[in-house]
Amino acid sequence: MRNRSGVTTEKENNFINGGTAALSTAVPSETKTTGAEPVKKAKAKPVSISFTDENLSEIDSRIRNEILAGGTRVNRSDIVRAAILGLERFSDEEISLLISKAKLQ
Repeated sequence: MRNRSGVTTEKENNFINGGTAALSTAVPSETKTTGAEPVKKAKAKPVSISFTDENLSEIDSRIRNEILAGGTRVNRSDIVRAAILGLERFSDEEISLLISKAKLQ
């Protein structure tokens, strides 16, 4: 910080740590009734992935099909996550074959 004359670290820390926002010990109403722990939503991290035009058109057609079927709003990330979930059905050997088939030549 600039121009800190007359401000001690102790006063600064007291100010920063002295707030009371969101420090309530009250339990949300959902956990009161069910007794379950609150579920934390996973956070997504943006990454860059390369696709061929054919891959992109296939992903876009999946999005279009989902919209036409009356499903929820879908984006490309949802399609890729669904594909990853779909890999759970395959053995490690089958996944290796798929990866070798998918590699760009």
